[in-house]
Amino acid sequence: MTNRCTRAVFGRAALALAFGVATTLSAEAQSASVSGPQRATRAELAGLVAQLEQQVATGKLRGDRLNHAQASLVAMQARLRVGDFKVGDRFVLTLRQDVVRSDTASVRDSLLVAVAALPDFSAAGILRSELDEKLNAHVSTYLKNTTVRTNVLTRIAIMGAVRSPGYYYAPPDRPLTDLVMIAGGPALDANLNEISITRGGTTLLSSKDSRALLKDGRTLEQVDVQSGDEVRLSATRRIPWAVIVRSFLLVTSLVFAILQFLVSYYARQEN
Repeated sequence: MTNRCTRAVFGRAALALAFGVATTLSAEAQSASVSGPQRATRAELAGLVAQLEQQVATGKLRGDRLNHAQASLVAMQARLRVGDFKVGDRFVLTLRQDVVRSDTASVRDSLLVAVAALPDFSAAGILRSELDEKLNAHVSTYLKNTTVRTNVLTRIAIMGAVRSPGYYYAPPDRPLTDLVMIAGGPALDANLNEISITRGGTTLLSSKDSRALLKDGRTLEQVDVQSGDEVRLSATRRIPWAVIVRSFLLVTSLVFAILQFLVSYYARQEN
């Protein structure tokens, strides 16, 4: 339960940073967050933590500004402590030696990752910005003159008004609008201007607030979509004319039947 609450707070804070909602941050910090909060270096995160600690300590923040600052502080401290990766994350690995080889690896229990035929690599405590460096150090222990480049995929549930709802892996630099095509394209009643993002039952982004992000072409990384999140495409609200017509006909038939009954009743009374 504690882990779930921590992830929910972490998600809300990261989204606040990505959207520039956390007004307590400096303009420079907000700009860096929007460009890709998941790729922030350890030094950048530590610098933001120091800024937020100072701003919270002043006691000048109130209401939503204080809540955003505190949530953002907890989120970045958690990243510095436990890293960015969790079970279910997947990497596309490109190994360059005499030839170029590509492979896919998944984060398993205990945050272990199998790289080629080498001993397991641990992703515990590692930030995304550190992954290539750490993997290259791991591989160089066993293979000489070999370099590794990674592309982390995000496992998300794409639901709602799409043709093939389900779980999919997508690159973090993929625009949110592309997710619809990954799930087979929009359904007939899809509203392409509205999506919502939830994590563990907590709404991180409402369909109403998503319009500006979709228009700007924001990517999964820029809005901090993480593995396990649900992205839902809204359906267009249409007037159910068929139901309305059937209801009208039913009511009309009932009224007509009642009138017929009353006419017949009073005719018998007069006779």
